[in-house]
Amino acid sequence: MQTQCFHCGEPNPPNNDLFIENNQGKQAVCCIGCQAVANSILEGGFSQYYQFREVKADKASQTENTQDTAYDEESVQAEFVEFAQGQATADLTIENMHCAACAWLIEKRLLKISGLKSISVNLVQSRAKISWDPAQVRLSSIFAAIRHIGYLPAPFKISDVEANYKKINRQYLKQLVVSGLFTMQVMMMAFALYFGVLEQGFNQYFRWLSLLLTTPVVFYSGLGMLNSAYKSLKNKSLNMDVPVVFAILGTYLASCYATFTSSGEVYFESVSMFVFLLLLSRYLEHLVRAKSVNVSTNMLKILPLIAYKKATADFQPISANLLQTDDIVMVKIGEVVPADGILISDTASFDESIITGESTQQIKQAGQTVFAGTLVTDNQVLIKITAAGKATTLSQIAQRQTLVSNNKSKLATAADKVAKDATLGILILSALTFIIWEFIIGESGLWYAVAVLVATCPCALSLALPTALSASTNNLKRHGILINNSHALESAEKISAYCFDKTGTITTGAFKIKQFEFKSDINSQQMLAQIAAIEAYSNHPIASAFSTPSSEFGVDDFTIIPGSGISAKIQNDLIELTSLRHIQQKDLYPEANIYVLKNKQIVGAIWLEDEIRSSAYDTMTQLKGYKCILSGDPSHRVKQVAQQLDINYQENLTPDEKVQKLIQIRKQYGRVAMVGDGVNDAIVLAEADISIAMNNASEISKLKSDVILLNNNLTKIVTLKRHSGRLNQIIKQNFVWAIGYNTLVLPLAVSGYLTPWIAVLGMSVSSLIVVTNSLRLIK
Repeated sequence: MQTQCFHCGEPNPPNNDLFIENNQGKQAVCCIGCQAVANSILEGGFSQYYQFREVKADKASQTENTQDTAYDEESVQAEFVEFAQGQATADLTIENMHCAACAWLIEKRLLKISGLKSISVNLVQSRAKISWDPAQVRLSSIFAAIRHIGYLPAPFKISDVEANYKKINRQYLKQLVVSGLFTMQVMMMAFALYFGVLEQGFNQYFRWLSLLLTTPVVFYSGLGMLNSAYKSLKNKSLNMDVPVVFAILGTYLASCYATFTSSGEVYFESVSMFVFLLLLSRYLEHLVRAKSVNVSTNMLKILPLIAYKKATADFQPISANLLQTDDIVMVKIGEVVPADGILISDTASFDESIITGESTQQIKQAGQTVFAGTLVTDNQVLIKITAAGKATTLSQIAQRQTLVSNNKSKLATAADKVAKDATLGILILSALTFIIWEFIIGESGLWYAVAVLVATCPCALSLALPTALSASTNNLKRHGILINNSHALESAEKISAYCFDKTGTITTGAFKIKQFEFKSDINSQQMLAQIAAIEAYSNHPIASAFSTPSSEFGVDDFTIIPGSGISAKIQNDLIELTSLRHIQQKDLYPEANIYVLKNKQIVGAIWLEDEIRSSAYDTMTQLKGYKCILSGDPSHRVKQVAQQLDINYQENLTPDEKVQKLIQIRKQYGRVAMVGDGVNDAIVLAEADISIAMNNASEISKLKSDVILLNNNLTKIVTLKRHSGRLNQIIKQNFVWAIGYNTLVLPLAVSGYLTPWIAVLGMSVSSLIVVTNSLRLIK
């Protein structure tokens, strides 16, 4: 009896009676799915697949994918299908491909479909490009055919940013091909010219031919550098491309003059080699930057193209980009949530690693927020949409990462200024070198001047900081740390004092009502229901202590009073929820967290309790320096928390008082980081040297913060501090190398020991060393 499945190679179950028949007889298979796939392959005439495959197939699915039909919808196809001249084209990702036989099988099977015009399978990238006639065959039928032979197709999406990088990549490759091929031809002719083995007529012929071949290298392959230098000079500024272009055009025009006048020497091979090597180094830098960009754009790729929106009687598939606020969608087990929303179902578990960087499952209850990009792991759920498309948390994270890449810190601005000043100095030094060699020493000074222009170009200096910051930002995102302001990355290492809000920061903010007390003429349950209705409009952690409000009470004139509380009108009664600080009768309800006023009269109070975050203990132990709680909470709970963590504390502070305390701490201890989450923390966050917000913070706090802890894990502050030290070390190494290299080669170039093409090679290698060193921060 065969012990392994003929199709996938997994063990066959005991008493197995499933099999398929081929030209070698009966072959046992492990399940109905493998039986169906194997029969489909054999009946299609593709038995050679089993003969030539190098790896056993993956175990086949036993269920049909009902989502395939949704890909026939126009709104869905608009996301990834291109239409031209009655023909549709799409890129697909195909899972479970292992060897060339897999690619062969897919191509052969699909080419049998009537209406399929072409297919090209890329085994390395696990992708396929297909073209078909929509009038003859549906896309869902193509997907089904791929599934029937054991593979899993899905639309391939590409972000605008990544598409732009790919477009630039193609342009670089075309320019490299032109410059590489033509440079080789020019070099061969240069050898003949150098050794003087040509007759005079052929000598001039080779010069003209070299000019013709060099021209497209300069004006096509070097077009990007020419445009950059032109724009820089037009704006009355200097960038790195200005001395480079001066070197290229100076050498090219001098060689053209020598060709036209049949006099002097030509250096077309040096120009071509210069452009080729410089273009090659920039292409390699482009690949490195593209790698960093992929970290953030790949986050958005996991979002589904299709969402199942609730219609009158059932759920209809629509493009996920068409979802709107208040739509209700269904998400099945193993599927990705298409947009931010509120969980309607009773309970479910979600994998939020794409947001938080933590792989642990998060159990959510009805009424809690779920995020786009998270994976449903245990139950089919219903979600009411609150944000879709670019408004989702995931999209905003990606956008913030892009903004950080474009943000310039003080150090980056200083580095740019040094590079610009260096560029001006290089131009002056190059001109002086030319004058000295040409008019004082009496030799041709062109090549010495060109060598100076190239060798001392501050390319590596300009790359030293941005590449390191980009790599660091992407690394920290994987650890659940989102950088809003790049200066935080540089200065986190130098922080010597840490201030924390208590509620929702050091504590979980998952409040529970410990007890409540109201005056005898107040209906306690009705008042609690009214408070719940008001708290539903607040995103303060205290609001989580109250049950989901009923629609019995309408809320009007909801107002947030920073540092005080909230208020609203219900049935023409003004209800205020405030703290002890704003109560005159301090001893009426001792240690209460919420004082309830109705029409300006105290009618009761509520006592709450919450837990210290488990990560707080390790954080306080590992962080070196002054640590303090700055809390607006007037209760004894602040003291309890501070004592448990063995740190200092200040309680019952208004937002302005928090700012004053932070300034005092800065004067005494040095640079201060503030960690908070509420609306009342926004002012003090703005005052701190580094502001850190929890992911559950109010939007204004996130907006004011330099750093967001996506997983609400306080130990990530320690990670940030350590990574900041590593970043500063890499930046220092980059600057030392960039400045040291330019200082070393400058006298060699001026004295004539450095030829232009060696200078180009050295400059390119120097830039690549800086970029490669920065890439260590990604790991």
